[in-house]
Amino acid sequence: MRSILNLTLFSTRFSFRRLRQPVNKTDWITYGRPAVVNAFYSSIENSIQFPAGILQGVFFNADRPRYMNYGAIGFVIGHEITHGFDDQGRQFDKNGNLEDWWQEETKKAFVEKAQCIIDQYGTTTRFQNSN
Repeated sequence: MRSILNLTLFSTRFSFRRLRQPVNKTDWITYGRPAVVNAFYSSIENSIQFPAGILQGVFFNADRPRYMNYGAIGFVIGHEITHGFDDQGRQFDKNGNLEDWWQEETKKAFVEKAQCIIDQYGTTTRFQNSN
């Protein structure tokens, strides 16, 4: 138990020391373990990561035709790239710096269209169970 507490303390101190420092974009950062079936986008690094685990199951199967495997992983890659232009990713420039680089007209149109989706899917419908 003591070793877990020491590790937690070390990790917390390490993170807090880096808090006000510029981001070192050459640090090796992993967002998931190799076997994780997921993919990741980092706006600070302007990068995408695909752990090896994504190449299994519904995204890849050696028994399927190649075009289906390419299409599946292409879908995942396309999805991760779009995070660079969503409500959070759009706030970072190509170098991963927090910078408002969109033109005002573009930003306004984006916010209006995003609000439409929020209005449509952001509410919950409650079903009443009648006996």
